[in-house]
Amino acid sequence: MALDLGMAQISQMAFGYWQAQALFAAVRTGVFDALAEGSLTVEKAAAACALPEDSALRLLDACVALRLLTRSGDGEYANTPHAQRLLVEESAESVTRWVKVMARWYEPWGGITQALQDGQPVEERRLRLGDDEEYAADFILGMHEYNSRTAAALAQLVPQQGAGTLVDVGGGAGTYSIAFCGQWPGLTGEVIDLQAVLPLTERTVARAGLDDRIRVRAGDYYTDRFGSAVDVVLLSNVLHQESPEAALDILCRAREALSETGRVLVHGHFLDETRTAPLFTTLHNLSALALWDGGRSYTVTEMAELMRRAGLTDVEVVQAPEASAKLLVGTVGTPPGSDGSHERA
Repeated sequence: MALDLGMAQISQMAFGYWQAQALFAAVRTGVFDALAEGSLTVEKAAAACALPEDSALRLLDACVALRLLTRSGDGEYANTPHAQRLLVEESAESVTRWVKVMARWYEPWGGITQALQDGQPVEERRLRLGDDEEYAADFILGMHEYNSRTAAALAQLVPQQGAGTLVDVGGGAGTYSIAFCGQWPGLTGEVIDLQAVLPLTERTVARAGLDDRIRVRAGDYYTDRFGSAVDVVLLSNVLHQESPEAALDILCRAREALSETGRVLVHGHFLDETRTAPLFTTLHNLSALALWDGGRSYTVTEMAELMRRAGLTDVEVVQAPEASAKLLVGTVGTPPGSDGSHERA
């Protein structure tokens, strides 16, 4: 029988979430942590994960099929090397918190049809950092796990140009402040985020040995000012959560915070001008609808125009380390509102 490639594609997509759910379940039930010290029988693994033995057997066998576990001839299960490295919580390279966040985001994704019909986030499942301490910790530290893998490479793309101060708006764990301080001699940073986030920021900054160069400040980026005479304002993976109107307002206040030679850096995943690529960003655009009120993926042209409307000039576009990401750098231009052409939306 001839292979129907079209049907193969459709079936692969339709079953795709099965793999994700198996990964999420294994992380949430502690399978990889249970096997961190060595192989176990299904009976011992089930007890360690507080699962019925039959349930554990099904999950463990699925993880073997997914190449996350191995099973020996005598029936003992063990982590594969990459599972040991990435999915054990105590590993230096662990991304388990990030996986837990992706598992939480699956719930709003399950309501994407309703979100599309309403043009609104999945209201009853909307996730807010201030409402759930466990989710806040997983989100902030999980994004640190994920983004710290490329943050230093991003900082290397930007010349210091004498910059001595950086304000990291919505900076979470301080991932990018840490990276920029690591690349730029003498730089001092300030991370602005919600009060509930800041203890996590302080912990991460201290672990990096940079608590003498990076401070934290409680702030709401919807309303607060970002400082004055700042050399660099960083907006990394922030504006895709916001409507064009909210993004413009944030950019205007970023522009107002700059020194005479200051720069605003906007980092994130952008659609190309056809809006049909990269694939990740097209799906990210759907995810933003399900998760955030007004959130969306922007094209580079759309974001550069918002930056110009905020009074930033000479917007430069740099390919970021992530394949679907860009870094836009805008410099000080005409102050917003000075000639009526840069008023906030």
